[in-house]
Amino acid sequence: MKLRFKIILIVLVLLVSLPFSLVQSVSMEKDYQMKTLYSYPKNYGISSYDFVEKSDDFYLTCLKVIALARSDFPKDSPEFQRLVEEIKSKQFEDGSFPSIITDDYSRAEGEWLYWEKSKAAGTALALLALLEAGENPNSKVITKGIKFLLANKTNDYWTATVYLDWERSGIKRIRELPSLVATAYATALLHKLGYNVTDSWEWLKASLNIKNLTRNYGFDNFFVGFLFPQPYRDFRMPYESLVLPLLYLREEGFKLNNETLEFFTSLFKQSQYLGNATLIFTFYGDYSTKYKLKVLRFSSINKTWEESKAVEDIVNRKIELPFDPEDEVVVLKVKGLRKINLQKSGVFKDLQAIGRNMRTYKELPMNYVSFRSYVYSRIVNVVESNSTYYIMLLPELDGSWNHDIYSTSIALIWLYLANETDYNGFKKGIEFLLRNDRSLDFDGYAYALIVLSLYGGDWEKSKPEINVIVSNEEENIKYPAYIIVLVVMLSMIGIYLWRKHE
Repeated sequence: MKLRFKIILIVLVLLVSLPFSLVQSVSMEKDYQMKTLYSYPKNYGISSYDFVEKSDDFYLTCLKVIALARSDFPKDSPEFQRLVEEIKSKQFEDGSFPSIITDDYSRAEGEWLYWEKSKAAGTALALLALLEAGENPNSKVITKGIKFLLANKTNDYWTATVYLDWERSGIKRIRELPSLVATAYATALLHKLGYNVTDSWEWLKASLNIKNLTRNYGFDNFFVGFLFPQPYRDFRMPYESLVLPLLYLREEGFKLNNETLEFFTSLFKQSQYLGNATLIFTFYGDYSTKYKLKVLRFSSINKTWEESKAVEDIVNRKIELPFDPEDEVVVLKVKGLRKINLQKSGVFKDLQAIGRNMRTYKELPMNYVSFRSYVYSRIVNVVESNSTYYIMLLPELDGSWNHDIYSTSIALIWLYLANETDYNGFKKGIEFLLRNDRSLDFDGYAYALIVLSLYGGDWEKSKPEINVIVSNEEENIKYPAYIIVLVVMLSMIGIYLWRKHE
């Protein structure tokens, strides 16, 4: 009896000592599954047009199947099967499926004035989703789709139809052009099914360069300033739309050229909300002004705001200070009524890869249309007698990209493609996904699931150790504590009943 009692106590201790990160990882993945299952296109601005939303609806259905299948969601469940049947019901007589938006038109202004839709991309994506769901590769739906793709290949690539969206003419078809996204999806699919794809892969390798995957427009957007990756549907760039087909190509043994991977690796590392940043106040005009600056942080021990830094000096044009991630509020007092340039003031990171600074944000608005006024409102100014005060909330460097799971997931997949999973920021990005679930994009939850699914399969051997660090201990520890207490109570009751029976 004593031996059995000791065994039960040992098991109890092991249960109670389960790492919190494991509990939260499982919990967050299940939460992402539900959010993915019930997500829908909820776009703003131009992407809310019916022309775009219908394509996004079909694209999201396919993405749901892929993300759920890869995260071990029950494939025989009614919810999953409904998604599969919905995809199958969309197949046309010629074997094709509805078009999806590819976001890969090479014109610099393409993200604003032009939209690209490809039936080849939609067909290849649909077939990949069905294969993920367990569809027989020789089934009628697959063979009809493959027949359509083979019959509609142009030279070494597949195409997309480019549409012009102009207020005077409405949405107007322009022409057919080669599509990186359609070709990447089709190449991955056909190789998966045993077809020779040497010609299309060679075309892709030559075309998947920095110029074709990025746009200056995306790095200096009129509405949103600079955000990388963009967490808004209207401003999606080719490197974002390509991330999923490139992941499939990687799994088929294909690899991008080193120059492209090195550029994106460098840019993602530099744009992550992590590491060095600079607090900047830029003034209008160029003359001497006396100022006092105080940086505050909240002490959880003393339950009060404490001063972490104080500077008093004379400045002509700009104040620059190293940013401490633990700081939360900055108060700047300026002699007289001198104004600061709100667009050039804040916390910035130096992006050497593209030769510019990137503003970081405390949080992001749901609607990009209000973004510029939102940026200005983050710095509050108060005029008092002969001085002006500027008060600014400082961003948290939480290891994310834009505090958003879509942006973070896109970045993490690119780092995975470049074999940069040992990079410390990769681990921090995963930790962010495991403790946050806010996405400004309708497909953010699905991409988060896909990222977390990379911990399975062959990568299991080399995955990084994840230790989730919670920022609000009282709120985040409360739920696991309930679980532990429940386990202890049930175990003790079991021990008592067992001993009473003996």
